[in-house]
Amino acid sequence: MKKRIIAAACVLLLLVGAIITFDYVNANSEALPKGNQTKEIATIPQNQPKTKQKSIAPVQITFRQGAKTQIQNPVRPVGTDKDGRMEVPDGIDAVYWYKYGPSPGDKGNSIIAGHRDWGGELGLFKYLEDISIGEKVTIGYADNTKKEFQVKSKNSYAVKDFPQELMDTTKGNKVTLISCTGSFDRSQDGYQSREVVILQPVTK
Repeated sequence: MKKRIIAAACVLLLLVGAIITFDYVNANSEALPKGNQTKEIATIPQNQPKTKQKSIAPVQITFRQGAKTQIQNPVRPVGTDKDGRMEVPDGIDAVYWYKYGPSPGDKGNSIIAGHRDWGGELGLFKYLEDISIGEKVTIGYADNTKKEFQVKSKNSYAVKDFPQELMDTTKGNKVTLISCTGSFDRSQDGYQSREVVILQPVTK
């Protein structure tokens, strides 16, 4: 009888341990959406002049340059869709530069956007949520040159409150990085906030 009681107690303890472990894993892991997401990041202002490509296109952006945990993103050029929205293709294998604006480091506002995650996998622009003010970012170009930039600001905006001036490519001398963040609304097939990081060139 005692052996049965001891065995039952052991089984109960194992079950309790399994439940605690399951709850801990769930609490410390991120449940990523696996369905389709809207491609929209933000809209380019109408009637904005398209910058002629006079400089070299960016092909790579690197966070934590030289560190063991450095993050590299291929950069690909895009335009707009029929509704004037910046195109951000499906997937997380690259981030995207608005090719009708300036190249990073040129006069104006260069825009690079990418998905936070896609199809249940985290994208490399998820790092925008963790990046720090003052951190250095390196951008590589098609001619194998590199330029260094520094994080000037970092903000999150609800989609409905997203400042459209951030998409104006004619002002300043900066690079605007944009990705999705916040809560994922399945009824809207997308995140309801945008993470925006502003870079400025490092002057030597």
